[in-house]
Amino acid sequence: MGYTAKVFAAMKEAVVGDGGKALQRKFKGTVTFTVGAETYSLDLSSPSSCSVSKGDAFDGKADLKVTCSEEVMGKMMSKEVQPQQAFMKGMLKIKGKMSLAMKLTAVLAATRKKLPSSKL
Repeated sequence: MGYTAKVFAAMKEAVVGDGGKALQRKFKGTVTFTVGAETYSLDLSSPSSCSVSKGDAFDGKADLKVTCSEEVMGKMMSKEVQPQQAFMKGMLKIKGKMSLAMKLTAVLAATRKKLPSSKL
């Protein structure tokens, strides 16, 4: 399993249960992530539909589209760079509702908590 797949598996864990409901209340939207050659969909549009799936589940009609390389996703997950910094530096491309983009940090923080820590 590649790093990106691990990140989205952790995100899937983060959006279920009470934690997912709290994230949904804060976020209220849909996101399509394109990381390298892979695409993942995050649905936090309603409390009953908190999910993460592989592929574009919204047929190109997500509230927010985020595009970056695997390297940039890794840097955001390890807190080397914040999503806002990555966007300003052109490392992260965003299309759609900017208000949701500003809340992306909360989703990444919840994902980070579920990510298995690497033992180097």
